Amino acid sequence: MTQLSQGPFGAYTPQAAAAIQAALTQAGLVATTGNVFYCDPANGLDTNDGQTPTTTPGGHGPVATLAAGYALLRSGYNDTLVLIGNGQASGSARITSFTWAKNAAHLIGVCAPSALSQRARIANPTTAGLNITANFFVVSGNGCLFQNLSWFQGAGAGQTGIAAAICMTVSGQRNAFVNCDIEGMGDATAATDAGSRNLKITGGENYFSHCNIGLDTVARTGANASVEFAGGTARNYFENCTFPFLSGDGNTLGVLGTGAACMDRWQLFRGCVFVNCIKSTATQMTVLASLTNAASGGLLAYHNCLLIGITKFGDTLALGQSYSYGAVNSTANSLAANPA
Repeated sequence: MTQLSQGPFGAYTPQAAAAIQAALTQAGLVATTGNVFYCDPANGLDTNDGQTPTTTPGGHGPVATLAAGYALLRSGYNDTLVLIGNGQASGSARITSFTWAKNAAHLIGVCAPSALSQRARIANPTTAGLNITANFFVVSGNGCLFQNLSWFQGAGAGQTGIAAAICMTVSGQRNAFVNCDIEGMGDATAATDAGSRNLKITGGENYFSHCNIGLDTVARTGANASVEFAGGTARNYFENCTFPFLSGDGNTLGVLGTGAACMDRWQLFRGCVFVNCIKSTATQMTVLASLTNAASGGLLAYHNCLLIGITKFGDTLALGQSYSYGAVNSTANSLAANPA
């Protein structure tokens, strides 16, 4: 029988303890005052109490579903749910749609911290005949940390995609996403509809660090957007993030502001790379950003950002509200050019 040790986060093997502690340390939650629970989609049971990362007699062990793990968290207490991956898609937490509404309730993935498609993963069920839902994952809570996770929204074999699909909506405030992957428009129906988004933000002061937003495995056509700002959202900060595209017609957008007063103050992109894979069949994108109204209420700020396969930073309205340092509308600076 494997020897278990009792620690501050429950009973665990030394190997499991090291993995859990490393993930929590990286997330800055070593001194969390809340409870820590575990979700293991491949090996857990929803009849377990979620208090330990491995199953032991008496109903102790990880839960299997995200809903069961989320139900254990208290709002406002800095409780943490640890999502355990198994290195494969089979370990994904499967949902049709989900709303994360609790405040200061955190979700941390235990898996290799790859920058793309982490296998502490949240994805659609694989059931044939399933209709994909339009709004996949909504974060309406405030002050939550999401780290080392991936989200994928898209119809698989035998499933039906949906127009105006949004992988993630963030309506809450002061949430942080660190080393996360947000992949929407994973099927042709969503990727060819102008209303689809990888990420829509209506809440303010959210932070995205070392995140990947979008995918380049399905061709996008029409003016759908990787990120939409709406509802007067203020002070969202993207740092060292990657935005991949496979544009099929050049009309693809990276950034979209919809309506009058869609933003407030600023939206900052620092050290971000916007890459449209023009050497792998993609069509050159006309612009990165577009605004639907000149009275946006806020500005777009770019600091040392790089555009590849994209002609310029914005359309007329977007350029009128854009400010840059080391990122200007010129092939001489930040718009990547072939050195030949």
